[in-house]
Amino acid sequence: MAKKVVKDAKVVSNLPLDEQLKAKKAELEIARQGLGSTLQNPHHIKALKKDIARILTQMNAAKGDK
Repeated sequence: MAKKVVKDAKVVSNLPLDEQLKAKKAELEIARQGLGSTLQNPHHIKALKKDIARILTQMNAAKGDK
C-alpha cells in the first residue's frame, strides 16, 4: 500500500499554524450560530471544518518531523 501524501493547506495568512487554527475555530463558532434552528450556510461550515483539519494535519506532520 502506498503512503498517503499530506496536502499543504492554502496559506491564508503569514500567521503561525496555532493562530490560524484559533481564527478558523472562532469563525466556525460564528458560522454555527444560525437563526433559530436553521444554519446560515452549511457549505461554508463544511469548508471551515476541512480547513481546520488541514491545519491540524500540518501541525501533526510538523511534530512528526522533529
